[in-house]
Amino acid sequence: MRYLPMRRSKLVGTEGPGSLVISPEGETAVVGALDLWFKDSYGNKAKNIEEFAVHEPRLKAILKVDKFYTPPEFRKGSTNAMEVVPNSNLVIPLMRFPKWHYCSFCKSLRELELDQTSVYLDCSKCEQKRYYKQVPFVVICEHGHLSDFPWRKWVHNNENTKCEGNLFIKMSGGTTLDSWRVVCEKCKDSRDLQRVTSFDKDNNTSYLGNQLNKDKAVKYTCEGERPWCDDKKEECSAAPVAILRNSISVYMSKKISALAIPGDYSENVDLIVSKIQSPAKHLVRTNLSLLDNLEKRIKFIRENLRFELKEEVTDKEIEDALMYIESSEEYEYTEEELEKPGLLIKEKEFEKLTSTVNSRELKVETEWEFDLEEDVKENYYKPYLQRLSRVLKLKETTALYGFDRKDFKNSIDYSSYYPWLYKDYSGLQEKWLPVNEVYGEGIFLQLNIEKMQEWESSKDVLEYFERYLKRNGHIEHRDDSILKPRNIMLHTLSHFLIDELANVCGYNRAAIRERLYLDKDQVGLLIYISAGDSEGTLGGLVRLGLQEKFFHILDRAKNNAEWCSSDPVCTELGKTQGQGVNGLNGAACYNCSHIPETSCEFWNLYLDRSLLIDPKFGYFK
Repeated sequence: MRYLPMRRSKLVGTEGPGSLVISPEGETAVVGALDLWFKDSYGNKAKNIEEFAVHEPRLKAILKVDKFYTPPEFRKGSTNAMEVVPNSNLVIPLMRFPKWHYCSFCKSLRELELDQTSVYLDCSKCEQKRYYKQVPFVVICEHGHLSDFPWRKWVHNNENTKCEGNLFIKMSGGTTLDSWRVVCEKCKDSRDLQRVTSFDKDNNTSYLGNQLNKDKAVKYTCEGERPWCDDKKEECSAAPVAILRNSISVYMSKKISALAIPGDYSENVDLIVSKIQSPAKHLVRTNLSLLDNLEKRIKFIRENLRFELKEEVTDKEIEDALMYIESSEEYEYTEEELEKPGLLIKEKEFEKLTSTVNSRELKVETEWEFDLEEDVKENYYKPYLQRLSRVLKLKETTALYGFDRKDFKNSIDYSSYYPWLYKDYSGLQEKWLPVNEVYGEGIFLQLNIEKMQEWESSKDVLEYFERYLKRNGHIEHRDDSILKPRNIMLHTLSHFLIDELANVCGYNRAAIRERLYLDKDQVGLLIYISAGDSEGTLGGLVRLGLQEKFFHILDRAKNNAEWCSSDPVCTELGKTQGQGVNGLNGAACYNCSHIPETSCEFWNLYLDRSLLIDPKFGYFK
C-alpha cells in the first residue's frame, strides 16, 4: 500500500490496528498490528522507542500492561551524514484491503496482494493498462475477523467450488444491491447480491452464511482472516456478515481515558516528577535505574536537570519525587476495585476537581462555592449548585485496548482484547498499548447534593422514572450507573451547556467533551476541550467559567431545553414510548439534545429534557 498521511490521535481510536482507513482517492487499507509498528519502510526496528513512552500509573494499573507508547511521528532522515535524526522514517504499516478489485472499464474482478501499491494494472480482457477499483464490501464477524467477500464461492453457490473462471460484475444502473450481478465467464453461473448484508439478530445468523451454499443444510462460516497481521486464516464458527467497507460497524474502538492527577505533594516535587517522566528524558530514566544508591540518584538528578529545576529545590523533595515514581510503577488495584474501573478512575479526579490544585498538569481554581449564609435571591440557580470551578489546565491520556466488530460489547475484561491488536501476542516480551495525550482546559460544575436528594425522592420524580425503568426493563445496559434520575438529568444538562458554550467560546462542538461523575456521592460534570496540542489550548472555554459569564450561559442553556423544534411531538414521545435506540431517551432528539457522539460519554443515549425543565417534576422547574 502506498503512503497515506495519518493523524496520531486517530491511531488511538477510529484508525487503530485492524481498522480500515480511506485515502483521498477512495482506496482503503487496513492498519497493521502493534508488533509491526516502530519500523521504517524497510522493516528496520526503531533503535530507541523509549522516546515515545508515556507514564500514566493509574491506567497502567487498571489495564495491567508493561508500557504505554504514543504512535510514532514521521521524521524524514537527514541527507547530511553528520546529522543524525533519531527514530527517522518510522511508518505505520498499511495493507491493501479489500484485496478484490474490478476493472473500471470491463468490470472484471481480480484479487491483488496486501502489499500492492499501484492500482493501474494490465487488464487481460481489455488488453491494456486500466484503473482498478476496490469492491465496496468486506465481511466481518462478531469475533473480530475481517475477510474479503467470497465472490467465487457466492457466484457458484458452493464454498468448495473448483472453478477458476474469470469473474466480472454486471451493473444494471440501480442503487440497490440487486443491481449488481456477479458472472463467471467459464461456467456461465451468475448471481446477484440482493440481501447479502442482511443479518438476523435474534437467531445470530446471516443471509450470507445461510444462503451461500446450494445445500442450505450446510452453513457457510467465517473465513477467520486477520489481514492486519498476515494472510493466514484461523478456525472460526461465527456467522459472517457482509457490510460496506466504510460502515461504522466494521471497527468500534475500545478506549479508556484518565486525567493526569498530581500526588499530594508540593509544586517542586510535581515539577521534578513531570521532568523525569517526560518522553524527552528517556536516557535520564535509563541511567537513573542503574544507580542503587539514593545519594547518587539525587546527585544525578541535580546534575542532569540543573537547567530545569528551581534553585530552592531540596534533596528531600528530590527524594520524595523518586519515591513517588517508584511507588506509581508498582501500584496495583484489587480485583474488587477493578469491577468498575470507570468509577475507580473518576474517584480521585472528583476529589481533585472539588478542591484547589496548582500543578504542572492540573490547575483548578474554585470560582464559586455555595454558602448557606450567602444571599442568593438575585440568582435563581445558585441554590441548585454546590461548586463552580475553572480548570485552567488538564492533561487527558487515552489508551486503546481493543476493538469490536458488528456489535459493541460491554466488557471490562481488557486483556481479552489485547491479542487482536498483535500479530504474535504469545511471543511478546513487553505488553504495551498505544495512547494519546492532549492538554486542554475546562469548566467543572458540581450540583448541590442535598437539593438533588430532595428532588430525586419527590413523588412526581419517582413515578415518572419508574415508568422509564419499566419501559426499558428488558434492555441490557452497557453501564447501569446512569440509571438514576439525577444522572440522566445531569447528562442532559451537560449537552445543553456544551451546545451553548460552543456558540460563545470559539471551539466547535466536536472539540468539546463531557466527563460525568456519577458515583454515590458525586454529582458533577467536567466540560473540557480535548483537541489541544502539547502546549494546551487558547483559554476560550475557561474564561466562560467566570461567575459573571457562566450563570448567563447556564440560563440560556436551560431556556433552550424548554423548547424543541419538534415539540410537542418530542416531549410527548419522551413521556410515553421514548426515543432513540431502544427508546432509551425521553424528551431528547436531534433537534434539541444531541451533540457529536465523540463528545458524549453515552453515545447520545440516556437523555431527557423533562427531568431538567418539566413544570411538574423538572430539577430547574
